[in-house]
Amino acid sequence: MRLGVHMRISEGLEAAARTAAEIGCETIQVFAANPNAWNSPPIEPANGALFRKLTTDFGLHPVAVHTPYLLNLASPDWRIYLASAHVLADHVRRAEAIGANFVVTHIGSHKGSGIEQGIKRVASAISKALNQSTGKTALLLENSAGSGDSIGSKFENLRAILDQLSDCAVKLGICLDTAHLWGAGYDVSNKDEIERTFEAFDSIVGMKHLKLLHLNDTKVELGSRVDRHANIGVGKIGEQGFHALLHYQPLANLAGVIEVPAKSIETDIHDLGVLKRLREK
Repeated sequence: MRLGVHMRISEGLEAAARTAAEIGCETIQVFAANPNAWNSPPIEPANGALFRKLTTDFGLHPVAVHTPYLLNLASPDWRIYLASAHVLADHVRRAEAIGANFVVTHIGSHKGSGIEQGIKRVASAISKALNQSTGKTALLLENSAGSGDSIGSKFENLRAILDQLSDCAVKLGICLDTAHLWGAGYDVSNKDEIERTFEAFDSIVGMKHLKLLHLNDTKVELGSRVDRHANIGVGKIGEQGFHALLHYQPLANLAGVIEVPAKSIETDIHDLGVLKRLREK
């Protein structure tokens, strides 16, 4: 499995790519805009071209873009929904501009309007975003921990969304977050439970749809439906869980991105080092 870190872009995309290479990343995830804003300036073509060149030169692949935190593609509030759909389409374009392979997005919450209606709204927003796209960037749906009315904590939710988007299936996939899996009740703390979890995923969704992993430990109890990331090996999944994940053969050709609490670049270096050590063990 290729390993990397979600890199901050406070100093720009170029700095993110260079720092990722310096600390030993093999893959990279970035924001392509302010993650806490609805609107951001466009990416300058020269900056996008330089980022593409650097990620290629440094061997950082695949490249993923994460959508802003504000999006709720399942919202019954039409102002929020339309803004979310607009930002989603914009981020597909941004990802294409910087040569990213994937756009990862949270799915959202139906806010009490019902999961079926929420899934219909999600599918409509995704269909429009991908049908407007002319590039090859794929959109990946990220599973949720299951808090509140969020969609995507159950594998059946992910399957239901995919079923409504057969017209753009080539550009659609899944990103599984280990902390979210744990919160949703899927155990990934040892070899046997990992096999059970991914066999269920394969049966319901299909492993062919899994394109990326977010490798995060967690502070909460199994099935708590709470999303609280922890640094690698010090949470409930622990080093044993990540060792088993890294050596689970069906995941071998994927990439894993760390999104743990990072107080400094040293934290990123440490967590990446833990995963690399476990990979070689």
